[in-house]
Amino acid sequence: MTDAGLRVTVLEGRDRVGGRTWTERLDGIPAEMGASWIHGHQGNPLTALLRETGGRSYSFDYANVVGGDENAVAELDTYLAKAEEVEDPDTTPYSALLPRKMSPALRYAVNSVLVQEYGAEPEDLAVSADEEGTAGEGSDFLLPDGYDRLLAHVRGSIPVRTGAVVTRIARNADGVTVTLDGGEILRADRCIATVPIGVLKAGKITFEPALPTRKLEAIEALGSGLLDKLWLQFPSVFWDKKADAIEWFDPTDPGRWSLWVNGYRAFGKPVLLGFNAGRPAHDHAGLTDRQVVDSAMDALRRMHA
Repeated sequence: MTDAGLRVTVLEGRDRVGGRTWTERLDGIPAEMGASWIHGHQGNPLTALLRETGGRSYSFDYANVVGGDENAVAELDTYLAKAEEVEDPDTTPYSALLPRKMSPALRYAVNSVLVQEYGAEPEDLAVSADEEGTAGEGSDFLLPDGYDRLLAHVRGSIPVRTGAVVTRIARNADGVTVTLDGGEILRADRCIATVPIGVLKAGKITFEPALPTRKLEAIEALGSGLLDKLWLQFPSVFWDKKADAIEWFDPTDPGRWSLWVNGYRAFGKPVLLGFNAGRPAHDHAGLTDRQVVDSAMDALRRMHA
């Protein structure tokens, strides 16, 4: 927009820019709190940005994995094969394809294949979910120099006002007025609002005129998954140095700390990135940071006992 000669004001409700792109540093490596991968690098505009910044890439090999239970995943595949027979995949949940009482191994496979991918349990995930969107071609890249380099490149010299929480957007024939939570009012010819679905669902922003019924219905119907990440740094590597990913099947709580990324392979430092998704993530949401770390360390000790 600035390239077209427009004067742009960017309002950011957080105290940082980037949204789902959020890079911290851990022993010199980019510990991505949000987005980690460039998925499908071929023809991906993010890959072009990466080249423009001169940043490095690490091609992540999902097949280079240790742990897990291949037999359990094969059993799950027999149930998922029935998805093609579903008459209304948009309203039929994946749970309709699965037995009501699942073995621990099958529950682990469900977590590995579905929950980790979408951040939602099978009862909250429509069968058609796997058909939405377009998968990118090529490898998935981790960024050893960090996603923040791409963000800084895109932002350039455009000023961003952080901590600017919008509570009202009103439009009329004269333009748009935007009200902040402190009462300040800004005026503009046009306004583009890009906010999380949770903010819209909570009604944190008043729109005048009100959003069309079709949009309100979509906001009400849409949900979002939950995927939590935990970065851990160690004095030395005690896991398989050559694996890109580590999977674990906890028979007492399938899905808990079931997936880890080997940071040593990608970044050259003794770090691990652990994931919880769906129910396990919700279970950990009420814990303190210390309790989450203790839970992860318990899993790692059992994995490598």
